[in-house]
Amino acid sequence: MPIIDTHCHYNLEPLYSGDPFCFNIKEGDEVLQMKWQDHWQNAQQNGVAKSIIVGPGLKSSQKAIEIAATDENLFASVGIHPERANKIIDIDQAIQELEKMATNKKVVAIGETGLDYFYLKADEGNEIEIIKLRQKELFIGQIKLANKLNLPLILHVRDHDDGAYLETLDLIEKHWQFENALIFHCVSGPIAYIEKALALKKSYFGFDGNITFKKSDSIREIFAMVQKADSKKILLETDAPYLAPEPHRGRICQPMMISETANYLEKNLSANLTEIYQNSLDAFKL
Repeated sequence: MPIIDTHCHYNLEPLYSGDPFCFNIKEGDEVLQMKWQDHWQNAQQNGVAKSIIVGPGLKSSQKAIEIAATDENLFASVGIHPERANKIIDIDQAIQELEKMATNKKVVAIGETGLDYFYLKADEGNEIEIIKLRQKELFIGQIKLANKLNLPLILHVRDHDDGAYLETLDLIEKHWQFENALIFHCVSGPIAYIEKALALKKSYFGFDGNITFKKSDSIREIFAMVQKADSKKILLETDAPYLAPEPHRGRICQPMMISETANYLEKNLSANLTEIYQNSLDAFKL
């Protein structure tokens, strides 16, 4: 059964050119000898029919478009990750740059965007509130851009408690027009958040290699909730180079590893891979 990887980063190292970047990769690891073209070829040989290359920043979004232009089965999403909000001098200008990129025919979504308070430290005081406000400003700008361009929106949401999750829903309810798919990428969060997200029109939920981890009962619980409520909302992702599934945990996630996550979902969680494939086509209008 073919697979669509709805969230992959061929545009980031070490997948892009084999540069270790910030990763601790052992000398001699095959990843250091590979470029994105090699990873894409390997992914196809392992059942991946199409991939969406997601931009977490302006430069990586442009790379996503350039890579997607080389193959009819590759697509791009342009966006700015919430953790980059505090590094952007002019958010309005950044949104304008995203809009210019998003006119490219290979762009099928806006994102990844959202709120991420996971690494914010309480002892940073007022600075935390400033960072949160900038994340919200950047997020709202991308919500409005997706509305304007009639494109799906890919959400990245992460926190230690309910804060970012509930605030994300609040901003979605205030600004999102529900004309397109709303993708909860690498979904996590409290049950109340998941229940509300499930009730949203055209919401979809991306599951990644971390669902295979031994201690990921909370992610498997979310999968069961979505499956029971509406299995047509389930998507499959890698988030490569992050979140390699078992037994590769701790290594660079290569896009081809999505086949192992798919097999795990089918064998252990009764996932319908044919339906998930169709869900992906529907969500991104492929």
